[in-house]
Amino acid sequence: MGSVPDTDFASILSADGQAHSPISVAILATIFDYASNKFDDSIHRLAAGTPKFLSIVDGFVLSEQRVEMCLPAFPFKSANKVYKVFSVLPDKAEELALERLNTMCVRIGKIYAPGAKVLIISDGLVYNDLLCIPDRDTWAYGEALRDMALHKGFVHIAFSRLQDLVKFPLPRGELNEITYVANATNFRRYLLNKYGDDDIDIDHEIATNTDTRLTYCGYKRFLESDLKHIFPRGKGRTSNGYKRDVKFLAKEMLIRGHAFAGAAKAAFPKHLRLSIHQSTGEHKISMSLLNTKTGFTTPWHCSVALMADGEWVSAPMGDFKENPRMEVVEVDGRPSHFREKEEREQT
Repeated sequence: MGSVPDTDFASILSADGQAHSPISVAILATIFDYASNKFDDSIHRLAAGTPKFLSIVDGFVLSEQRVEMCLPAFPFKSANKVYKVFSVLPDKAEELALERLNTMCVRIGKIYAPGAKVLIISDGLVYNDLLCIPDRDTWAYGEALRDMALHKGFVHIAFSRLQDLVKFPLPRGELNEITYVANATNFRRYLLNKYGDDDIDIDHEIATNTDTRLTYCGYKRFLESDLKHIFPRGKGRTSNGYKRDVKFLAKEMLIRGHAFAGAAKAAFPKHLRLSIHQSTGEHKISMSLLNTKTGFTTPWHCSVALMADGEWVSAPMGDFKENPRMEVVEVDGRPSHFREKEEREQT
């Protein structure tokens, strides 16, 4: 996907009508280069939040502090291991996404000495039980992500867990695989007790709040494919019944997401809010994590393939497996991505 053109960004700024630091403008322009632009009205969505985003960046620049951004994302690999992803662990798709975020910060550092950092807040434990993802798999995914960022030198990326947000006291004070799994339910319950809203009318929110409706539609779309092999149709589960249950799960995710957003805001009130969800652009910047030719931009929902011309593409793993021109590339003994064979290799 291409970048948002500078000329369009200039028109956004002129429409703002406010005086901002030129450095802040340049920083936000850089971030917008990595924003989602796959919709016809992407420029208008960026314009909707520009005054708010510039004021946040101004706060960092005027105090000569590093620009801090937070991104709730990277929960766990899709529940559909049959067709969408290789395994429970991150692979080349996640590496490309982390590299993209790190590169964005590197670019900001070239125009602003204090630099920038993206804090990835894993929301895996908020939703994993709804999608039949074991707590242990969520831990493994998060740990592997941290190792990947460390070994690849992505120094502008940091990580935070649900436990960091809710400040739930651990009996031994140490978080490892066993204490994480043992307390996963406690973390979720503490989150909902402290930041949840028992009176929220989620149907009303979907009907009246555009951001909520866009997120709901996104949830429904990926849940239908994520859970199709876990809850197969037939044996008492009709196609309409499955879709109805998917809608129920999507609404449950929204209710939990409302609590999670409140916890993230309380923990990181000054951070510039990034998002992987489609939105109106008024409150958060929707990002493209994968700069690929196709529409899959969340690495935990797909696989990636390196084409013979050097371009990366993203799609469900099964799409690549069905293509005789593609072969699996392994890294450290496990599948990482696909590679398009050269013509001489195909004959």
